[in-house]
Amino acid sequence: MSMTLINFVQKSKLPTKTELEDKIKEIGYDFKFLNDFEKFDDFNQIDSIDCVLNGNQTFVEIYFNPATEIISDFPNLKKDLSDKDFGISFTSGSDELVSACISIISVGLIDLSESVVLYADEEKLYSRKMLIQDISNSLEYNTEETNRIIKKHIAENLKCKQTWKKEKRNKKLTDIVLWSLLIIGMVLMNKKIISWHIPCFLLILVLIKSIIENNKERKYR
Repeated sequence: MSMTLINFVQKSKLPTKTELEDKIKEIGYDFKFLNDFEKFDDFNQIDSIDCVLNGNQTFVEIYFNPATEIISDFPNLKKDLSDKDFGISFTSGSDELVSACISIISVGLIDLSESVVLYADEEKLYSRKMLIQDISNSLEYNTEETNRIIKKHIAENLKCKQTWKKEKRNKKLTDIVLWSLLIIGMVLMNKKIISWHIPCFLLILVLIKSIIENNKERKYR
């Protein structure tokens, strides 16, 4: 499910990249922009920004428009946005890390530029407190999801390891059986109890098995 969060500001009050990063750090988040820009509206027509939150890299879709173009879609909010001349729209899907980044940037813009934040999908204004709560929820969910993925990988690796051990054990058992039969066959052949056909057949089986296993090892190297 996608969401659009719009920050309405006075363009003259927009912070620089450094000012915004410093403010976000002051609030308590380990966040950094990866794009090279000076002012927050200076992206040379780029419609996304790369960023890192808590060591996890992602990107955020971003669009800039005159506030009048956006306010026309929300006539009921015209009074609340009367002193704003610029709109910064952020769009995200279901990625909680992206949602957290959007909310963190929005909190920084509230503190530095007195932005008014609109959750466009529900035509609902978001307060700083609501954004902080959203950040907490998104980061908690992202941590849980990361832990779930890690546990899943650990379980899959453990299952593969157990399967490999079982196959190795079965291989050893098969080798023991085949070689034992071959030795017994050779003894019985020497005593002329059985013909040479049976030991030869067992020897062929051992050789074929050895060739197949060697080919498998070469394939996975």
